[in-house]
Amino acid sequence: MKTQNIRRQYWLCLLAILLFSACKKGGFLDAKTLSVIDEKAVFSDSTYSQQFINSRYTNIDFSYEPNRFGSNPSAGLESACDEAESATSLSLLSTTISNGALTPANNTDGLWGTAYTQIRALNIFLRNEKTIPLKSDSVRKYWEGQVRFLRAWYYSLLLKHYGGFPNVGNNVYTDDDKIDVPRSSYADCVSYILSECDAAAAMLPLNNLNPLPPYSATVDYGRITKGAALALKARVLLYAASPLTNAARGDDPNHLVSYGNADINRWKLAADAAQAVINLNQYSLYRASTPAFYQNFLTFQNPESVLAYYPPTTTPNNMFRETYCNPVSRGTRYTATVSMFPTQEMVDAFGMANGKAISDPASGYPGIGDNMYKNRDPRFYFTVLYNGALRAQNGYTGDQPVWTYTGVIASTTDNNLKTQGTDGIYKSNGTITGYYCYKMCADGVGPLGQELNRPRNLIRYAEILLDAAEANNEFSGPSSQIYTWLKDIRNRAGIAAGTDGMYGINPNMTQDQMRTFLQNERQVELAYEEQRFWDVRRWKIAPTTENKDMHGMEITRATNGTYSYRTIVVRKHVFRDAMYFFPIPQTEITKSPSLKQNPGY
Repeated sequence: MKTQNIRRQYWLCLLAILLFSACKKGGFLDAKTLSVIDEKAVFSDSTYSQQFINSRYTNIDFSYEPNRFGSNPSAGLESACDEAESATSLSLLSTTISNGALTPANNTDGLWGTAYTQIRALNIFLRNEKTIPLKSDSVRKYWEGQVRFLRAWYYSLLLKHYGGFPNVGNNVYTDDDKIDVPRSSYADCVSYILSECDAAAAMLPLNNLNPLPPYSATVDYGRITKGAALALKARVLLYAASPLTNAARGDDPNHLVSYGNADINRWKLAADAAQAVINLNQYSLYRASTPAFYQNFLTFQNPESVLAYYPPTTTPNNMFRETYCNPVSRGTRYTATVSMFPTQEMVDAFGMANGKAISDPASGYPGIGDNMYKNRDPRFYFTVLYNGALRAQNGYTGDQPVWTYTGVIASTTDNNLKTQGTDGIYKSNGTITGYYCYKMCADGVGPLGQELNRPRNLIRYAEILLDAAEANNEFSGPSSQIYTWLKDIRNRAGIAAGTDGMYGINPNMTQDQMRTFLQNERQVELAYEEQRFWDVRRWKIAPTTENKDMHGMEITRATNGTYSYRTIVVRKHVFRDAMYFFPIPQTEITKSPSLKQNPGY
């Protein structure tokens, strides 16, 4: 028995090392990395096989994380659109994107290699699935459902970045194979992902919170469910129905980034797919604790989480978001350059507590000045830190203000004002827009050295409701059901219902007005969740939202303690039509000549 345990530990350690290496290396299909695994040894033991599946989750949040382009400093896609500005390092890929300078040669974000490394590993599992010694066919089906979903998930990341991708099916290439797989059409790629989602959904449980045997709420929380598979299907169909791809393009003769025609019925397919998730009756907007919108992103086993991921480890090691977002005075035990500064464009997207946009004369917005942050949409206060916003601070009792002003620094004996020396605009490592990001950050980081944990909400129910609302509006215009979904979202947000019970929503919108309203609602509700970057592209409004100056708020404090306010230009962003999709990395074009580059590159 002792010898068996030693052998088991050896193989688990070897497998972990090999899989870690596989996740770190890039390259098309990465044929050599995983070929060294002794498949017979791994898949002849159910424990090793389970560990193999666990490792396939490793990169599921790759494109969601703000550190996807590197670290210290880092910034994700939120800093490559109008949500945020990054630190001023020109070497950041997010800066390269927002400068309009992304090319096949410098597109080295690793998504291509990461996705295909995982796809190849998933295909290895499917090749060996039937040899795994399991007592229950239901467990085998559960495992296969997870694997097929994960394969569809990684392909969906490729689809939204690049358009049509090389679909390798169930193939596992060896060291001796010549790998030169052409890209499939956009339509074929969508169809393949949808078929895999349907197949996975048929094999997966409704939930893993209160599962029946052989599922365990402890072991299986965070694993894929039927709802996640159907939600991915709904998201893919929503993107496919959107103007970017639901069209004919003269520069896309092979239909790699478009269908080649426009069809309004694609919106109906997206609407039906989102409705299928709603009809499961497994999800609801999180309201369990106060403030609900804020706690939603820190709470495990959350009824709003359709797909939530967190690293399966007893050491969370999950302070990265605070590291990239916290004001210097709040810090973490890690040293890094703060690199997610909300723009004034993002701040202005938030309406008032009565639900009205700040541009609406009926909103009560006072304009730029001392009261401009008062009585705003409650989601604003849990998304952005502004001058005077309260936040827990080590060494102090009770919440303390975050000061972002410049000008005359208050007396350092005044605890309520002295953090401006580190947090203020123009200070070293301080904000460059006058704001800090707060969403998803824990309020207090606790003693130095204490790690945090939170789920990554990759798909949540609020998105499904907004997906359903958008698809239905595009197919048939505003309806009472759309209003019901929107009022539910705004009710949870804490917006006042008003005397008419409409939460600030115009009850008589046209289709165009509803479209604009929904676009703004997505911007606010889904801020910093890897939505805005893709939304403005699929809607084809990026030339308006991205190709312009991005702004911040300069607040200057006078000697008498009064403030003056000035909107400032932080940096000009550039958008070119080619940037609706990422370019295929030049390294992959060189290795696989049959790959065709995206238009404009």
